[in-house]
Amino acid sequence: MKQRTCIKEIAEAANRSFEVEVHNFLRAWVHNHEDKTLLQFDQPLDDYLANDALRDLFLNMRHPIQQLLTNRSIACHLGRRARTVYFDPISGDPLLAPTEQRIYNLARRMDSERMHVPFRSVHPSKQTEAGDTADIGTYPEGSEEIRYNSGNHFSSRPANGNVFDEHSRHCMAKSEGNLHVLFKRGFLEDRLQDVKGLTAQMHEAGETQLQFFVIYSRHSPEEGHFGTSLVIMDPANPDFPRRVMVCDTLLKDLPHHPRWWNHFIAEYSHVFGDAIAEIVEDLSHPLQKVNIKGDNPYRHDWDCPYYATSMADALADLVKNNPELLLNAPATDVHDAMKTIMRDYYQPNNEIKTRLDIQQTNRLKRWKSGRELIKELVSEVSRKSSYEL
Repeated sequence: MKQRTCIKEIAEAANRSFEVEVHNFLRAWVHNHEDKTLLQFDQPLDDYLANDALRDLFLNMRHPIQQLLTNRSIACHLGRRARTVYFDPISGDPLLAPTEQRIYNLARRMDSERMHVPFRSVHPSKQTEAGDTADIGTYPEGSEEIRYNSGNHFSSRPANGNVFDEHSRHCMAKSEGNLHVLFKRGFLEDRLQDVKGLTAQMHEAGETQLQFFVIYSRHSPEEGHFGTSLVIMDPANPDFPRRVMVCDTLLKDLPHHPRWWNHFIAEYSHVFGDAIAEIVEDLSHPLQKVNIKGDNPYRHDWDCPYYATSMADALADLVKNNPELLLNAPATDVHDAMKTIMRDYYQPNNEIKTRLDIQQTNRLKRWKSGRELIKELVSEVSRKSSYEL
């Protein structure tokens, strides 16, 4: 408790400093752009700076967040590491400075896709004109289920896309030799068609080495859940896999299949024929055990991409370090080998971590996703500057 109090005090002090930095930045911007202060009207300057100057910046500048990031102190605060952030122990929400929350909310409302910083903004209908998070009593009429079940935790499609891009870059960097990490938008059937097509090309080129395909994808248009697959192909037989193992995250205990097992089988059957159902093996991990009855429904959407990425990482590492295991060992051995790699979710004895530990892990991963996007934006405005995050 003492450490948590200390972190909160440090976070509050950093937030106060950030408020001063943004205030000074906006004062200088207003001084240099008096023709763009459309919302000032008859307000005293200090009131305008406190209420509407930031919104004018967003209305008038093509890349407003990048403008803010030209200030080193602002950039460092927005891109700070998770260890300096205080997270509410109940909701898991980070303690943001008021103007910081406005920046993320306005960026989302202005609909610039790259500016949707993951998990740090609220839906436009839940914002005030200035960009603050509105009181729950002002939410649209008839939104009781939304307001109480999902609170202020919507993540937008562009923000989800930013998380996807972050994970895709990380996982696809592992592709080399006969390991192919397929981490693209679309659905499982799309990626399986890629596998079949690439293997056919290798066959025509005379390739004889076995090929390992790690797939990260949504299951299907009907079932949009994320999952991971490992497909082992022999170029001599590009029409049918040597071995197939699939990973979901809602399984309680092997060998029971997840409730949408039929979607896995259907997508594989569309590409490789009905006989594929006889060889598909289940490597699912019960990572969604942290989501129990009564939990807020948004948590599943938040966490699923991180679980699936962890599984894809583990499979890719096994291809590199122990391909014989993937070729010949029982699925249970492969499952256990994945656990030894997935230390973000498993303890050293391979028991799954506690619900609170997994929630903390995902909380930090969500903050890192926002930080990654901020770092990308900083790199665009500071290529000729002397600072980095």
